[in-house]
Amino acid sequence: MIRSVFAKTLYDKRGFIAGWSLALAGFAALLVVFYPAMRQDGALDELAKTMPPAFQGLVGNLADLSQFDTYIASQLFDIRLPLLAGIMALILGLGLSVSDEERGELRTLLSLPISRTKLFIQRWLAMVTILLLTIIGLLIGMYASMPFVDGATIEPDVLIRLVGMTGLMMVAFGTIPFAVGIASGKRALATAVGIGVVMGSFILSTFGSAVDWLQDFETFSLLHYFPAVDIVKTGISMGDVYALTGVTTVLLLIALLLFRRRDVA
Repeated sequence: MIRSVFAKTLYDKRGFIAGWSLALAGFAALLVVFYPAMRQDGALDELAKTMPPAFQGLVGNLADLSQFDTYIASQLFDIRLPLLAGIMALILGLGLSVSDEERGELRTLLSLPISRTKLFIQRWLAMVTILLLTIIGLLIGMYASMPFVDGATIEPDVLIRLVGMTGLMMVAFGTIPFAVGIASGKRALATAVGIGVVMGSFILSTFGSAVDWLQDFETFSLLHYFPAVDIVKTGISMGDVYALTGVTTVLLLIALLLFRRRDVA
């Protein structure tokens, strides 16, 4: 019998963990094996000639595609993974807050000899653990495919920096719908806020460099604090770390305060 809310949550979400880990592994492997196409002579020049400036944010700086470390940072970690991981974190955050309450499971848990604070913390820690476990799938996909691709090498310390900041970003994305959902009990509100943050961040960071009026709002994007290519080239900025952890911490404190006071349906 599973006595811990943390352990029970991980057990209940085992299918979610396996499915998303496989998805991220396959996604990472696909981008790794596509790397040689970016290194073909003239391929980048032809791409630069035909690409509209407004869509450069979807491809990144073409100069970064010639080296594998900056290529994988630009094409996997900086552009595509944040959107995919944001969707995954949104689904998980909703599932661990409003979805359980709608099924009556949250009220059942609160009838047990466990405080709301402890329940809140264990649920959030379970969410963090699940998100970090899926990153392992991403790494497996990368390392399983890299030996078959010429020139596909990356320094371990560079990958550690990328993975660490990816984890902070995913936790921030997941905390937003989790905090709003468990604080309000309203699915519509939690979903709207979560989607707004994920899609808003993607749009601002992707098109902000090409659209003048978006540049003024780019700092409101969570992805602004996850410059993957810069992390490869110059390391992690502690200001970005503080921003992501600050958003997560503030939301958790507010959500915990509201959750302890409200009626659970």
